[in-house]
Amino acid sequence: MKTLEEIRNECRNENHAARRLLSAGFRLEGWDMNTGRRIVARITNENTNDEQRAFYEFPDYQTAAAELLA
Repeated sequence: MKTLEEIRNECRNENHAARRLLSAGFRLEGWDMNTGRRIVARITNENTNDEQRAFYEFPDYQTAAAELLA
């Protein structure tokens, strides 16, 4: 079982990773109830005829930030 300090550190790291993704132009689309994984999207040329969407699935936002912002 995790201690309270471990849970706080995990939440702090997860929130920091989420903020980094947002500042890089990604969208946090949420959580998939069936798989328990986080959905991250990048939408370019939004609301135009040339709109392109890319969706990524990761176990958590820390992993997403490590892979997408590398």
